[in-house]
Amino acid sequence: MKAYQTSPCAECPWRTDVAPGRFPADRFRDLAVTAYDMAVDQFACHKSPEGREFGCAGFVLRAATHNLGARLAARAGRLDLRDIASPFPLHESYRAMAIANGVDPDDPSLSPCREPD
Repeated sequence: MKAYQTSPCAECPWRTDVAPGRFPADRFRDLAVTAYDMAVDQFACHKSPEGREFGCAGFVLRAATHNLGARLAARAGRLDLRDIASPFPLHESYRAMAIANGVDPDDPSLSPCREPD
């Protein structure tokens, strides 16, 4: 089984060319912890089956730099960043993606999210 998508899918919320609203804002509030510094949990692709989740390419490309789980996966050979790319425009950060998908910019769940370096 694959560990990560290699490109954002047609409905990926990280894509700026996909209309927001497919997923409720509460889902993005709950998943904000994946973009906190040294988080272990990762943002899974919505196409992955429950219990056998695989990582979202948009997340890896924009918000996984400081995610400990992603860094450990890379070190263990389960994630090769050279295999993941996007021909589509992506939100610059988890915060930007969440706000575009209905999370209030002042929502406390977004405060600890790491911004890109």
